[in-house]
Amino acid sequence: MTTDGNSPSYQKQLSNSGRNDNSTPANTVPPALPSFYKPDGGPQAQQITSPGAANNTDIDHGTDSMHLVGTQISINKQKCIVKGRVNCGPEELYALESDKPLSGYDGLCPKCRKNHVHFDDPSRGYYMSVKNAHDIVNKQKLDNERLKGRKDIPQLTNIVDNLPPLDQPILGKNKGIEGDSNSCYMDATIFCMFAYNNVFDKLLHMEVKTEPLKILQKVLRETIVHVLRDKRNGFVQRDALFHLRLQLSEATHDPSFKEMEKDPSEFLRAFETLFQYAPLKTISPDQPPKPDESNITTNIIWEMFDANPHRLPSTNIASIFRNSLSEIPAKLATIPPFLVLVAPRHTRSQRSYRYIIPDREITLDNSIVQLVCLKCQKTNHDPETSKDFYFCNECHEKESATVTTDATITCYCTNCLSDMHKHLAGSIHTHHTKRVSSDKIKLNLFAVLCIETSHYVAFVKCQKRNPLQHEWLFFDSMSDRMYDEQNVPLVDSVPDFDQWIDDAEKRKDDFFNWLDDRRGKRQPTSQTFSENSMRQLRLFRDGAFFFYENANVNY
Repeated sequence: MTTDGNSPSYQKQLSNSGRNDNSTPANTVPPALPSFYKPDGGPQAQQITSPGAANNTDIDHGTDSMHLVGTQISINKQKCIVKGRVNCGPEELYALESDKPLSGYDGLCPKCRKNHVHFDDPSRGYYMSVKNAHDIVNKQKLDNERLKGRKDIPQLTNIVDNLPPLDQPILGKNKGIEGDSNSCYMDATIFCMFAYNNVFDKLLHMEVKTEPLKILQKVLRETIVHVLRDKRNGFVQRDALFHLRLQLSEATHDPSFKEMEKDPSEFLRAFETLFQYAPLKTISPDQPPKPDESNITTNIIWEMFDANPHRLPSTNIASIFRNSLSEIPAKLATIPPFLVLVAPRHTRSQRSYRYIIPDREITLDNSIVQLVCLKCQKTNHDPETSKDFYFCNECHEKESATVTTDATITCYCTNCLSDMHKHLAGSIHTHHTKRVSSDKIKLNLFAVLCIETSHYVAFVKCQKRNPLQHEWLFFDSMSDRMYDEQNVPLVDSVPDFDQWIDDAEKRKDDFFNWLDDRRGKRQPTSQTFSENSMRQLRLFRDGAFFFYENANVNY
C-alpha cells in the first residue's frame, strides 16, 4: 500500500544517535533489519561503488544499476538523488538523498550503522536495496508506457445528463465495455451493475466529501455508466476504465487496482468502504436491533458458506443462501434493495459445487427475514410471540416517539397492535392495518457473473418496457483481439437462457449428466462445443456472482 508521509514507508530509522562516523558504539545494539532487506547474493566486501567502478555490471534487475547513480528518481512521490551503490556485507544497496529532510533519519546505513557515502544533509539520506529500487523504477517506466497514447479524462466521451438503464438490447461487437490489461473482472461487474439495471445507481449520486472520491464517482458516472446506457452507441472505451482504475487506486491507496487482475468481490468491497454503502443487513436470530445498530452486520455482497458435506454435484442458489444463513446463524434484519450472492468457493475460480442453478426468483419468507415489533421488541422467531405482524400507518404516526432504525421493518406484533388500537380508540376512528407478510417478497435474478481460468464474462437481463418481456444477454469485454493489442467486446443475445434453467430445474440429474457427457466427449479434432453450448456450460459451471433485485423497491 502506497503512503504519502514525510518519510519513505519502506525504511524507518531505529536509532536517534545522530552519529555520522564509521563505527558502531559498543553499548549500542544494532537495530533490527528493515523488512525490505533480502540477500541478493552480492559481493561480501564493503565498498563504495561509483559511476566509474569496474564492478558496476555484476547484477541485473532489468535496469542498468549504474545508470541510476547520479540520477533523480521518485520514491513515494518524493524526489531523490541516487548518490551511489554500495555493498554492505551480502546486501547491495543504493544510497539516496531526498529533496526534503526526513524525520528520524541520520544518513547511516541501517544494517551496519556506518556512513558509506557523503550526504549534503544527513537528515535527508537513507538506503534502499538495489532490487527494490529497480522494481520501483521499472514499475514507473511501465506506468509511463501505459500512459502513452491514453486519452485524458476531458478527452473521453462524456455524458452529464442522467440516463436510465437500457430497455432495449444493444448487440454486436464493440458494444459494452472494452477490456484493457486484466480489467475483465471490473468490466463484467460494472456491466452487471449498471447497463440494464439501476439498483446500484445510488453510488453514482450520493454525496461524497473527498476530492479523489468525487473524481472517481464522476468518472464512473459520466464516462462509463451514462456512456454505456447511451442508446446511440452503448460502447465504453478502454481509456475510461483505465482512468477509473487510476482513481480507484488513488482513493483506496491500493496500487494493485491499476493493472492487476483482482476478484469482483474486492472491487465491490472497495465501493462498500469508500461510499459507506452496505444495504444488506443481518442480525443474530431473536435479537432486536439496538438503537445504534451495533448488533447489525452490514454488507454490499453476501459471500456464502456451504462446504457441501454430502458432495452433491449440483444445487441451486436459494438452497445455498438458506444454508449459509443457518450456519452462521443469521437473519435478514430488513428487506434489501438487492442481493449479490457469491457462490462458495475453494479458490477464486473453484466452487464447492460442480454445477449451480441460478434461481430466477428467491422468496424472502419468515424463515429468512426477522420481523421485530417496534413496541415490545419481540421478534417473529420468539416462541411466545404470534407469527403475525402488522403495520398501521395511523398508529405509527401517533407512536412516532417509538425508537426505530433503518435496520428493521416497521411493524407491530398482534398484541401490541391490539393494545394501541384500544388506547387510541378515542383519537383514531379508522385504522388502515396491513399484515406484513415477507412470503410475498420476491427477489428477481438480473445478472450472473462467471469466472473461468481468470476470465470473467456475464449474463445480464434486459428488462423491456413491457414488464412481461425481457431478454437475456451475454457480455465478454475481451471476446476477440484486433491487431494483437486491442480487445473487442461483445454483447450477444441468449434466447435459450430461460429454457436452460427450466431444463436444469426439471431434469436436474439428467441435465447435468448430459453436460458432463458433452464435456467428456469434447476432443480438439473430433468435436468442439458450439458457442451456445459453451455459454450454457459457463452459466452452470462458472457462475460465481448472482445479482438479485427487489422489484418492489423504487430507486
